[in-house]
Amino acid sequence: MIDFFKENIVFDICLILALLAWGITIGAQISSKLTGHYVSGIPGVGGILLGIGFLLSEYKLLAVLGLLDPDIIYLLFIVIPNGFIALQKVKKFVPPAEMEGGEVIEYTKYKKCYEEIRTSLEEYGGGYRTNLINRYVIIKKDYKYNLLKIVGTDDIIETHIFDTLEECENAVDKKIEWIKKQNG
Repeated sequence: MIDFFKENIVFDICLILALLAWGITIGAQISSKLTGHYVSGIPGVGGILLGIGFLLSEYKLLAVLGLLDPDIIYLLFIVIPNGFIALQKVKKFVPPAEMEGGEVIEYTKYKKCYEEIRTSLEEYGGGYRTNLINRYVIIKKDYKYNLLKIVGTDDIIETHIFDTLEECENAVDKKIEWIKKQNG
């Protein structure tokens, strides 16, 4: 066993880095519990490094031990499938007949990014977050037309109010194809 560690310096380095990554991740989880503020570790890196270390040694089959990292199992069986399901749900979303107290007149299909909008994180101590607008919806409310900029299926980032439907449509890229609601 000691000869293995002496002969496989690259494996030793990968193992040390894997143990360090696991230590940081566990420390971040403990810190998050104690302080009540989320602290990010480096999940999955330990398992990946362990797998790489074994792949670079003569015991390549033991690389599957890297998959035993709980974060990799979580990633493979929870995060990736749920992310795929959520994306399919967002792509197939059709706005209801009413949103935000107004009748839905037109909407756009899902697109990864129509535009980027920075929203302030003042309530969290400052900074901003960039949101990728995936869909536009136009509603008629109080004899005005509201242009809703949406992330996902129902996370409204901005609302702009216009007097006419044409003003709403012209407020975004002219190449956008609008889908008219059956009742609109």
